[in-house]
Amino acid sequence: MAVVISVINLKGGVGKSTLAMILSEHLVFRFNKSVLLIDMDAQANLSYLMVPPRWISTQEKEHRTMYDFFKSSLSGKQSSLSEFIARPPLIVSNIARDFDTVRGRSNQTLDMVISTPRVAQLDEDLLSLWENKAPMPTNLRYALKEGLDAIKYDYDIILVDCPPGLSFFTSTALMSSDFFVSPVIPEPLSLEGVRLVCDRARELGRYPDCKVEFAGTILNIVKHYRNTHKDTCNQIYGQKSDALKPFSYWLPDNERLRALGEFEIDTEHIKEGWGAGVDTKFHSVYSKYSVSYLLSNPKEGLLSKAQELEGVKYRLHERIERLVQEFGERINIF
Repeated sequence: MAVVISVINLKGGVGKSTLAMILSEHLVFRFNKSVLLIDMDAQANLSYLMVPPRWISTQEKEHRTMYDFFKSSLSGKQSSLSEFIARPPLIVSNIARDFDTVRGRSNQTLDMVISTPRVAQLDEDLLSLWENKAPMPTNLRYALKEGLDAIKYDYDIILVDCPPGLSFFTSTALMSSDFFVSPVIPEPLSLEGVRLVCDRARELGRYPDCKVEFAGTILNIVKHYRNTHKDTCNQIYGQKSDALKPFSYWLPDNERLRALGEFEIDTEHIKEGWGAGVDTKFHSVYSKYSVSYLLSNPKEGLLSKAQELEGVKYRLHERIERLVQEFGERINIF
């Protein structure tokens, strides 16, 4: 049965979607797990990172997006979540899958429920119901949880990419989850976002069906040469470590990861790449996430503890694999 994990921080710009992409692709293509991605964010960054725009349009036209799933709940005619999942032949991820010639299909499962900017319309839809004194759906808070419960045996892991901010969507995701992790940039506002999420999770814990646990913070886009980042990291791994539960492995600010975390849908001006919907694939997670040079661990501060784990220098793709391994151990799937 799948473990459900929300990737969440109430502060925007901390790399939630990029981290969800990294975790999902490594869990599938490196650790042979079956994964379902749920994009809950109206910005739809993860959807555009994982699915070619032309197929996002197909899902929209067929009313098979996160917006349409919740819209069916608002109408009182709850649809099965399985109807909204993008599966083969639609492509989720630009890493080539192994293909079983005997069975005629891939051995690797990475599916997704996509988001679109229309998700933001749901707040207005809810307000309209209230203004018109229409009956509010009684199961709306549990719609996602009930939808996931029906398909949990189809996957090993379900990752939910949450929007920033305290909202109906973040609460719904937390109530549906077994764990949540919070990516943070080592800056004070990013840490405040984690505190607020933990507070909300404790509030939701009063509901008998909400048992979500905090699995920890993952440091992302770390610039260990900046004083603000060094000082904040010393707090995270020092006096605040019990509250924040930081992962031992963290992701550096690196041009490779920045490029992979961006997308471009202006097909007039871009001639190649995933953003244009080109079907060129990476052969493996190694070819997608590796760089040709070694990176340096910091020499001082609490971040320098990474030297004890990896040495003075490390390779980016190996750091990512260690992080995903640690993630799997924290949510009890390894």
